[in-house]
Amino acid sequence: MYDLTDATVAYVDALVGGFFVFSIAIILYSLDDVFVDVAYWIMRFSGTFRTEESRFSELTRLQGPLRPLAVMVPAWREEAVIYEMLSTNAVHSATTVFFVGAYPNDQATQQEALRAAAERPQNIHLVVGPHNGPTTKADCLNAIIAEIGEYEKASNIKFEGYVLHDAEDVIHPLESALFSGLVGQFDFIQIPVYSFSRSLLQMTAGTYMDEFAEFHNKDLLVRQRLTGVVPCAGVAACFSRRAIEALKSRRRGEVFDPIALTEDYDVAFAINALGLKSAFILNKAPYTLDIPRGSDELQRIDRPLAIAARENFPSDYRAAYRQRARWLLGIGFQGSSKLGWGTTLFEKIFFLRDRKGILSGIIAVIAYFLVFNAVAIIILGKLSEEWLIAGYAMLNPTLRLLFLINMILLVNRLAQRMIFTTSIYGLGQGLMAAPRIVFSNFINFSAALRALYIFIWRHKMRRAPLSWDKTSHTIPGHKASGA
Repeated sequence: MYDLTDATVAYVDALVGGFFVFSIAIILYSLDDVFVDVAYWIMRFSGTFRTEESRFSELTRLQGPLRPLAVMVPAWREEAVIYEMLSTNAVHSATTVFFVGAYPNDQATQQEALRAAAERPQNIHLVVGPHNGPTTKADCLNAIIAEIGEYEKASNIKFEGYVLHDAEDVIHPLESALFSGLVGQFDFIQIPVYSFSRSLLQMTAGTYMDEFAEFHNKDLLVRQRLTGVVPCAGVAACFSRRAIEALKSRRRGEVFDPIALTEDYDVAFAINALGLKSAFILNKAPYTLDIPRGSDELQRIDRPLAIAARENFPSDYRAAYRQRARWLLGIGFQGSSKLGWGTTLFEKIFFLRDRKGILSGIIAVIAYFLVFNAVAIIILGKLSEEWLIAGYAMLNPTLRLLFLINMILLVNRLAQRMIFTTSIYGLGQGLMAAPRIVFSNFINFSAALRALYIFIWRHKMRRAPLSWDKTSHTIPGHKASGA
């Protein structure tokens, strides 16, 4: 039997202190989650969302010709997917024209876009911007919008809606009809974005399934209702002509801030500041597009689900945290300095919710480390009297209360995530959403470290500009008879 050492006592005391600090931090960081959860279910059970969905559904059933829409697709080194994207999506509407924005130093993407344009010249148009890439998506989009104006003059046409999509998107065949029916009513329209179904074992890709299912079926509805602001997802989003012209006037000819890393997020608040009307639309169609289990082809699935864009989000851990780091840089750091913290209580809550990601992943992973240590001390306590005695410090009544509150919050978070994942992908994926929350926090931890490194060291200290951090994309082939 060895003596209880000062080091053992000091270690356990430090561990207990860490539990106090991070238990309180997690509770504080969870308050906005609980607020949104409660608000959503009150609105759901009161019929608030049902009434709005019915009203929007009636609007989209208006009969009449489709309005001309311009689809803007910024592309930097997208030669692997741009042809398939255009071939899959450009067939859905004769009044929709795809404008692909490429860079002068990206010949491979230009060639693939031109190959698609040769097959459908009336629906596909290549735009080569003035700057070598990569710049930012915002800069690329501004070049596209300028070219759309020239195209309108040459073709004697006026587009009534400007739609955002990425080079890896698969567009629902009814999206054009939906936007056409609503663009006269609203100046900005956002519809859901979902991941394609992935294998149960694809943990990284699975986190996107879970997060977008919950965010685009709960969070955006609550935010729209309480603040009137609908954050733009960067894809599956439509601006009215009036909105584009108003944004141009606001920025002296540019619609998007060319230095913004999350131009989609920024523009939503500009729309609201201009007094324009926004809407997030969940409108069910009788079918959806997905990749069935055991297949690698896009197919039409006869299952009622909201009209939404689909895409393959990153399945590689490194690609995922690099992408999320860009989101943190744009929303957390740039957004804080440019947009402030709002004026109403609800605005402040959602701004805080947007920006807490800078630290939430770090807090979660440190909490996992503390829990691992606690489990190890319990095990050691069964083997050694010294560790058993030291472990009594963890029985502090206040600490036990904090632990209980954290467990309740965790169970709620798991239940919420599982409910919304199940609603889109079925029970199997819904059950996997629970362990994927833990995995997602590790991705967010890596993303936060990268974002902090880029912003503080590269940008602030070394004065390097923030630029488009490229994410490699894939797009599924489509089955001609199904999609």
